[in-house]
Amino acid sequence: MGTITLITDFLFLFTAVFLSLILYPIWINFVYKFHMGEEIRGEGPRSHLSKKGTPTMGGLVFVIVVSLITFLFNRSRTQTLFPLFIASVAGFIGLIEDFTKVYIKSGLPGFFEYHFGSFTKKFFKKKTAPKGVFIKIMSVPWNVFKEFSRIVGSKSGSGLKTYQKFIIQGLLAGFISYWTYIKLGWDYIWFPLIGNVHVGFFYPIFVFLLFLIILNFVAFTDGLDGLAGGLALILFISFWSLSRLFEYNSLAGFCATFAGALLPFMYFNIYPARIFMGNVGSHVLGATLAILAIVLHREIPFLIMGMVFLVDGASSPLQQLSVKFTGKRILRMAPLHHHFEMLGWPETKITLRFLLFGLFFSFLGLLLALL
Repeated sequence: MGTITLITDFLFLFTAVFLSLILYPIWINFVYKFHMGEEIRGEGPRSHLSKKGTPTMGGLVFVIVVSLITFLFNRSRTQTLFPLFIASVAGFIGLIEDFTKVYIKSGLPGFFEYHFGSFTKKFFKKKTAPKGVFIKIMSVPWNVFKEFSRIVGSKSGSGLKTYQKFIIQGLLAGFISYWTYIKLGWDYIWFPLIGNVHVGFFYPIFVFLLFLIILNFVAFTDGLDGLAGGLALILFISFWSLSRLFEYNSLAGFCATFAGALLPFMYFNIYPARIFMGNVGSHVLGATLAILAIVLHREIPFLIMGMVFLVDGASSPLQQLSVKFTGKRILRMAPLHHHFEMLGWPETKITLRFLLFGLFFSFLGLLLALL
């Protein structure tokens, strides 16, 4: 029985590889044709300026492939539908960010105008925001929240402000907390050598913070060719192993499908990248990895397995908070991978060494997950 299920996992993996290899050249040609390229931050490393215009939203392909295979062949109400739903919603949020970044500067407005005429003028017409939305008494905490979001958030250049993104992400994180605590009745955290520890109402708070942190830290880490995708690939293979050991058969197939869909993406994303994953990709990866840890009840080992994401991601808000309150930088440039670039390290060297650390911490986290 175990051999049959493992063969099924590999069938999902190779199916995902095959579909992705077909779709990626089509998608890359499409985004090149309509100039849907990434904008490069002016304050970033000078070596990144050559990447300006590289097509983005590559994560959309592996989202579609995983969703299609899972929904058609690996649909499980208790194991895969919940992670797939959360991944899809997170991907849609990221897609909105990406699309608002590239739409105006792409060739799509002219394409729609040529084919659909006046309808698109009305549909895409910019609307001014209504005035007097917030009551004055709420202005102080609201302004504090906006300022905090501005400081710790990334400058995406999208049509969404950072505080707006945090609100949308918070709604999704709140739904996950509600579903796991109220609907599923989970109120415990598993610890190595100890087992399940009931924490009551602190559990949904923990889940809420874990989801938001991972979602954003994966996005912060997505700054070098092949870095975020490579680290995520390592973690999906690790979760595949855990799911198989714990006999979460459908979830194991889900992880194998994700690993298969990421392999062709990595082929086109390694240095020099032909396509970036965009927010649609980083949001899906962060959300799915967090949900896998929650569903498997291995949140604490996951903090070790994803240590590179946590350290690299945390370096960005810590840098900004330090500059805001002390006027001093912790690093030459944040996130941490940019710090090493400023020290003169080649991008490929940084990526490979980060991936090696990712492998080490993944092995360590797997060991802790089995204790």
